[in-house]
Amino acid sequence: MSEERFDRIESQIAQLGELMQQNMLATQQNISGINQNITSINQNINALREDVTDLRHRIDSIEGTQNVMIREGFKSLMSYNDDLNYELADNARQTRLLRRRVIRLEGKDKDDK
Repeated sequence: MSEERFDRIESQIAQLGELMQQNMLATQQNISGINQNITSINQNINALREDVTDLRHRIDSIEGTQNVMIREGFKSLMSYNDDLNYELADNARQTRLLRRRVIRLEGKDKDDK
């Protein structure tokens, strides 16, 4: 082999070495970018978990508030119903007393005639 040919081969080997180094650098930079993206994704996932937890707490709070409002509404209605039942019973008692008085008065009226 001639000296020129050796020089060309050495030059090609040197170029291949440089290309390999450039490819290695590019690969390392790509890996570094991928690692940064993975870190960013993990941070986003953690933020989403926190948001979901906050939403669960809000939903639980709203459900609790609604349950209390419904219960209070029913308590109010039940209390009103109890008051009406008491008034009905009281009116029925008073009606019975009036009937007795009317019967007694009618009886006195008959005795007087």
